[in-house]
Amino acid sequence: MDEDNYRSVYKEMNPTRCYFEKLLLLRYGNCQQAKKLFLAEREAYACHSESAQNQCFQLLEHLRSNARFSLQVTQINGQLPHAKEIKVQVGGLFGLQQLLSNQSVTQTDILHDDDAKFGEQSQERAPIENVFATINEAVTEYKELDLIPYSEIVKAIVNFKLPDRKRKKKRKDN
Repeated sequence: MDEDNYRSVYKEMNPTRCYFEKLLLLRYGNCQQAKKLFLAEREAYACHSESAQNQCFQLLEHLRSNARFSLQVTQINGQLPHAKEIKVQVGGLFGLQQLLSNQSVTQTDILHDDDAKFGEQSQERAPIENVFATINEAVTEYKELDLIPYSEIVKAIVNFKLPDRKRKKKRKDN
């Protein structure tokens, strides 16, 4: 299946896509509103609720725009490049979760290579317990998404580092 065909089928199959899909696919968190889909041997996530999806979209837009300077991006028109989008999604949600629990948002050291392993064991250790619940807790605490202290959350975005990729060593033929 070519990429253009995949994208059109994806949009048909998943009209309420999860805006924190990268976070869920990399097993950094869970969400009670997310539903896993399979298409052409790939995983995707849909959102059960349009209102939850809208709330996630608004938060993600705030995270992107507030992290713009830190990520050295001048303009944001939709998704960021892959690695920066992951930093915003994972670092932003983790920072929000830390902020709500009165913990330091600069402590992202629990997000190591072992936490990014695929499989059921990683779901048990996911640092973001529930995306939807975290956002609802933030709305309860700050009354509106606009009033969240994003300058604090940006610290977690900046401090979040993706796991090092294990590169295969080139074999020397003797």
